[in-house]
Amino acid sequence: MERMKQIGIDIEVNATIERHRRTFSESENDILRRLLLDDNKTAPARAPDLSCMRGQPGERSTGRWTVDLEGQRVPAANLKGAYRTLLLLLAERYPQFLEKFSQERARSRRFVARSPQQLYLASPGLAKDHAKPLTDGWFFDTNLSTDQVARRVRIAARLCGLQYGKDLRLLNNLEQI
Repeated sequence: MERMKQIGIDIEVNATIERHRRTFSESENDILRRLLLDDNKTAPARAPDLSCMRGQPGERSTGRWTVDLEGQRVPAANLKGAYRTLLLLLAERYPQFLEKFSQERARSRRFVARSPQQLYLASPGLAKDHAKPLTDGWFFDTNLSTDQVARRVRIAARLCGLQYGKDLRLLNNLEQI
């Protein structure tokens, strides 16, 4: 293993590194090596949809949201983007996660579903404005408060055998929610 040197970077530099990420498993060092040293040893991979980190056109950026999964930190433009990023990271790392998470619900809403209408059991009309695509035919609910997201993230951690606050954290301005 090569010797590593730890450096400090600001949030803007970190966001730039993340924009160049090809896969969630690619380390920051791999990204910088590819960008700065033009190292052709790093095999190109299918780029994941990381638009949630930059925010969507017309979508406001609120706070400095970060997902921290076992030391891997990924910034997001807002709460919705952070929640989506967290779900994608868990789905990539734990193949059965979305299926398990789809069995969970809060009152009459599923957390994730295979169709927008399946998210909102009592109010399917909400799907038009609030169901957003996640990955590979999965959709997630975006009509959530910070407290609702915090509760769902804790459930997601439990389903993956992770401890919230230690292995998995959702941060706003570096404060855990």
